[in-house]
Amino acid sequence: MEKKHCIIVTVVISLVIVVVAVELGITLGKGTFKQEFEYRCSKFESSKKYNCTEMWHEFEKAYVNRDPCKIPINAYDSLVAAAPFEHNKTLFWSKTKNLVRDLTKKRDDVNLEKTLLGSVLDGLTWCGKMGSSETFTKGCPEWKECENNPPRSFWKRLSTAFADFAREDVTVILDGSIDTPFDPER
Repeated sequence: MEKKHCIIVTVVISLVIVVVAVELGITLGKGTFKQEFEYRCSKFESSKKYNCTEMWHEFEKAYVNRDPCKIPINAYDSLVAAAPFEHNKTLFWSKTKNLVRDLTKKRDDVNLEKTLLGSVLDGLTWCGKMGSSETFTKGCPEWKECENNPPRSFWKRLSTAFADFAREDVTVILDGSIDTPFDPER
């Protein structure tokens, strides 16, 4: 009976340790926005050509200590210049993101999200605040809340540079089943 009791106590303690370790791992594993930026940057296929920490500093210059609704598109100029495009087959898309992601897995076309900066910042939200040197991921303006929020200005700037770079083999994929398959004002 005593042996059974020892085994049960050992199992319970082990389970508690595993649960606590997993919870800590999940909490600590999230890291900061900077860590996520640098991690994604370092995992990019040609990232060895770039210093991801320096890229982070160029990125921060665009929005830190600024009103999050007043980030001009050109605030990202130095960041975009620090990560030039290096591809021959360019793919533009509008309102077909999932299709394009599936397609580009099988082809060597490069869409914006397959560039260094596009892959690093895809799906992320960030902003700064006046009087703060921090990067925030919560409490930031929504995409349509203000015209010049940090992600929106970034994607406009990167899209413009991507379009300027396009040459040789260019493909455009639009959703032909909708009345306005692209934004006519962009």
